[in-house]
Amino acid sequence: MLLLLVLSATLATSPRRAPAQAPLRSADANTSVHEISFRFVDQQTFAPSRLREQIGTTGPGTLTRLRNRVSFLPGLQARRLSFNPVVLQKDVVRLRQFYQRNGFPSAEIDYPATQLDSSRNRIHIIFTIREGPSVQIHSADFVEASSGAPFATTLPDALQGDWAAFRRGKLSVGGRYTDFERTQIKDRVQAWLRNRGFAFARVQSSASVDTTQYAADLRFMVDSGPRTVFSEIQVDGNASVDRSIILRELPFAVGDRFSADAVTEGQQKLFDLNLFRVALADVPSQPRDSTTTVRYRVRERDLRGYSGEVGYDTRSGITVNGSWRHRNFYGNGRAFLVNLIAETGYPNFLAQPSSQELSRRLRASVTLRQPYILSRDLSGSLSPFVEERLNPALAPDPTRPLDLNERRFGLESTLVYDFIPYRTVSFRHSLSRTQQFSALETADAERPGRLTVEDDLFSKSIFTLNGTFGAADDFLNPTEGYILRPTAKVGGLFLKSGVEFVQLSAEVSGYLPVSSYLEVASRVFVGSTWPFGESLDNLSRPSNPSATDRRENLIFQNRFSDNLFYAGGGSDVRGWSSRLAGGKVLRESSVLSDGFAYRPIGARSKVGLNLEARFPLPGLGSNWRTAAFLDGAYVTSGALDLTPPATAPSIISGPDGTPVSTDPSQVLVGTGAGLRYETSFGFLRVDLAYKLTPDALDLRAAEDVGAAVTADNPSPLSDVDTGSLQRFRLHFGIGRSF
Repeated sequence: MLLLLVLSATLATSPRRAPAQAPLRSADANTSVHEISFRFVDQQTFAPSRLREQIGTTGPGTLTRLRNRVSFLPGLQARRLSFNPVVLQKDVVRLRQFYQRNGFPSAEIDYPATQLDSSRNRIHIIFTIREGPSVQIHSADFVEASSGAPFATTLPDALQGDWAAFRRGKLSVGGRYTDFERTQIKDRVQAWLRNRGFAFARVQSSASVDTTQYAADLRFMVDSGPRTVFSEIQVDGNASVDRSIILRELPFAVGDRFSADAVTEGQQKLFDLNLFRVALADVPSQPRDSTTTVRYRVRERDLRGYSGEVGYDTRSGITVNGSWRHRNFYGNGRAFLVNLIAETGYPNFLAQPSSQELSRRLRASVTLRQPYILSRDLSGSLSPFVEERLNPALAPDPTRPLDLNERRFGLESTLVYDFIPYRTVSFRHSLSRTQQFSALETADAERPGRLTVEDDLFSKSIFTLNGTFGAADDFLNPTEGYILRPTAKVGGLFLKSGVEFVQLSAEVSGYLPVSSYLEVASRVFVGSTWPFGESLDNLSRPSNPSATDRRENLIFQNRFSDNLFYAGGGSDVRGWSSRLAGGKVLRESSVLSDGFAYRPIGARSKVGLNLEARFPLPGLGSNWRTAAFLDGAYVTSGALDLTPPATAPSIISGPDGTPVSTDPSQVLVGTGAGLRYETSFGFLRVDLAYKLTPDALDLRAAEDVGAAVTADNPSPLSDVDTGSLQRFRLHFGIGRSF
């Protein structure tokens, strides 16, 4: 009651507030906070979410409101947030001080529109804010600390042009003044000097603020100190890793001009070696002369280590990944890795509703990585491997364990050049021997249309060149800027290969923070494949194909399936299962309990566009986001014949004798919304998507279509009922959509 009397006395002595605040006198110790709002009279600079962080009064969030609405359920009680009038008064002071710190000296904060619902004894606090004019930076002077002379005149002639450009770009006068902005300018100047050899640069600042004219004059006293070179590199903490390995990763040597950025880059290079738990760089205390000693303190990881991961995917079921690593194999910083992957395909209950064939894979590989090849920016690796898998593009082989229908072994060689952090160019060569087991084996190899085991044994030699370029605030979790990823592949060049093609593709993603509420992200993908040699001859569409033509066409379809473009999935065109957007064909499945599945046909060319608007989720904290998206793609087979013939193993034909399939050239559009939750390992994503342009098989389950067309009295596809729920698909993922 004493707190209420204080509030009443305050209101009574303020004639301007008394009439509007009269309802608050009815508040008591049981009054709860229903909502907190902000009204802006002249302008709005800060988001309400940031203002709520400044106050002590707490309002209910979305989950609390939902809980209170269903509090009638057993075991649930409504949660109330008590109203404290003294805290409200303090909140006014807190908000006023916040605005003053951020350059608004005459901001007015009040709550005359606050509403008290006496029937429910709850209050809606409405802060009314008149920001008023802000203090603007009128001038910024830079002087030499000891003499007071203009700082530019004390710089070497070679740096005066750079300083002038730096002032125009990074230190331009104008904008709202805050103490934080003054500190930022000071830090920028100090960083500029330290990156140009002035290792011991110091900058002090002061501000003269005229609150009547709303202007601030800034003064920076710069003590650059001597211009220095690296004279000594100290390394502490290395035990098994030789000092020479550490020194070769640093982008500078003794005698080079000092640069703080180079010291930091060296620290990042040491982390990239994956040899150290900790790598810290600093400039220890030393005399301010023309030389600089830098120090790197490291703590090594265990040389040998095991790791394991378990996950789940709707296509490959439970996945187990285990590895053993030696981090400094025979010295020189090279890494040796033994890796085992098992994609089991079990359980498959989440895969059945999509009518999608399972994917299984057992892979063993050994990788030897050399981090330094002639240059610290160039690294390479060799990785022999062996793999058995269930290729979803082929018919399962029930005579083999787990129906695995493809065996591969080979060698992958990679060179990676890091020209700046997160901007890389890589060159890779994959040489493999592949055996496919889905063919119909027969002793009579001359029977037209039949495949033999020799048809499914071939080599692959593929060269891949790709890069990552762009300008983004964070290449791992970008919110502003763009990232470009071009890729070029060539199969069958120099070495004999069962697939011969040239493939070019490029993906560019852009990120734009429109406001504190809205971030827009987009992605454009363009790619096309040009087969040549035997691949072109056998994948092209002859006018009147013979049985032999169809046989050769099927052979190269099977070989080429990994080198086509596909659409669909949680990071592509949402609304469809992975790879199932676009042309598809019905086939038997010995893996799925329903007995039927859809096989994606693939495309020669693809153009894709993704648009996503991302918003905060009020009431659930800063880790929560929500998103609305629109995804689209155009896929086409062009002049290639990529639809399996009716004679292909496990392919199902309709009453007319042709495969039950859809056009491999389609326009695909999906839309929807989703939730995001940020964790230490990335965003957890849940998206509900809706197909806007489904084809004839998208709205029909493979089980229903297969049962209809294989019945004693087969029905055409048009007679199979469609399901409205088939238009929807729920996608789960980790990390950003793109």
